[in-house]
Amino acid sequence: MAIFMLVYYWFAGLVANCALILNLIILLGIMCYLDAALTLPGIAGIVLTIGMAIDANVLIFERIREELKSGKGIQGAVETGYSRAFSTIVDANLTTLIVSVILMFMGTGPVKGFGVTLTVGICASMFTALVVTRLVFDVFGNRGADQGLRLLQQPKLNFMGFSKVAFATSWLIVIIGIGYGFYRGSNAMGIDFKGGDRITMEFSSKKTETELRNTIKESLGATLADGALIQYQSGGGSKERLQITVNFGDGEKTFEALNIGFPDAEFKKVSQLRTGASISNEILQTATKSLLIALFAILVYVTFRYEFSFALGAILAIIHDILMTMGIFFIWGGELSAPVMAALLTIIGFSINDTIVIFDRIREDLKLGLPGTFTEIMNGAIAKTLSRTIITSGTTLLAAGSLFFLGGGAIHSFAFILLAGVLTGTFSSIFIAGSLVLWRNKGEKPKLADETVITQHSISSSEA
Repeated sequence: MAIFMLVYYWFAGLVANCALILNLIILLGIMCYLDAALTLPGIAGIVLTIGMAIDANVLIFERIREELKSGKGIQGAVETGYSRAFSTIVDANLTTLIVSVILMFMGTGPVKGFGVTLTVGICASMFTALVVTRLVFDVFGNRGADQGLRLLQQPKLNFMGFSKVAFATSWLIVIIGIGYGFYRGSNAMGIDFKGGDRITMEFSSKKTETELRNTIKESLGATLADGALIQYQSGGGSKERLQITVNFGDGEKTFEALNIGFPDAEFKKVSQLRTGASISNEILQTATKSLLIALFAILVYVTFRYEFSFALGAILAIIHDILMTMGIFFIWGGELSAPVMAALLTIIGFSINDTIVIFDRIREDLKLGLPGTFTEIMNGAIAKTLSRTIITSGTTLLAAGSLFFLGGGAIHSFAFILLAGVLTGTFSSIFIAGSLVLWRNKGEKPKLADETVITQHSISSSEA
């Protein structure tokens, strides 16, 4: 990500990378001060924080390029670029902050940890993007703000024209995926939710799943053998490992049965996790309650800042992204677990951030009174923000892809959810969210609830 920002934006990319490093220093410093342990949910919060920090800088730099393209000088372009990006960054971060604060105060366990990390990260991200980078440009006389590559042009596409095909495709995936998850039943639930013992072992001689299951069946009975989840895991530079999940309390005797049945395999226990289902069910219930309250708060905020149809579109897009991501995950063969739940929370944050960025541009174009139908204005707004969407999604995919291919078995499902969720969120922000607003208003331009746009103009003018 850092290399891409440096290559694509040159000096501005260097400034963004320095701001990102400062962001992480602030985040980790506060987390150390709070004596918080770094867990997978915490990593999820950091991944989303990095994505939003990059997104804020990309928004600013792309707006500066737009102003330069319109004929403004470097000083005026930087001033106007920061001013116009300010509203988008504030709205996008505040909607995500609503979710993180509610999860922080109402959540328990990993959900609370995710909320704390994300809340601190968002505050640090807004500070570094809006204050630190601007200060650096001021110190260097705005040099380098006009440098970098320009590979992405605004396409003239009828994005709304693809909405029906997009809806049909996404809901087909949702129905098949969620249906397959129900068909799998308890096999689609990880140890965190159904309870049980999970043993991870190293070995010198690999045995087939059938051989392992038959040995467990002969020693401990058909019921235990049929209910056991047996899978091999590899990645992260470590050698392949065997992971077996059985009913609560059956882990030790399963390990002993395998050692007796396959002495040549030399099974060596690496770890054993024992989880009671009641604990994770409580975490799931508090997370669900917190998210419902957060979605209602987002509905109120977006209605106040935009209009009810925009709020409804944002909420439905979030629900769509969760269901579609879970559908893809179940088709892939994944199990619902606490790390997966943390990754789903990350997707909610990414989804609302992505959607609000496009909605803010639609609102701006409506306020400017641009000619054309509501559909044409929407297509234009999506095209104008497409470069930002591709860059932000692409850099986030790089981070998620690194976790998926290099992170090893323990983080595999977590990283897969991030990959699927980023793609789903990008897809919905372009084709789903806007079309919902369009259909709700029956193609007519809505009367916006808030006729003012937050900008930095008053702040910067007082400094001038």
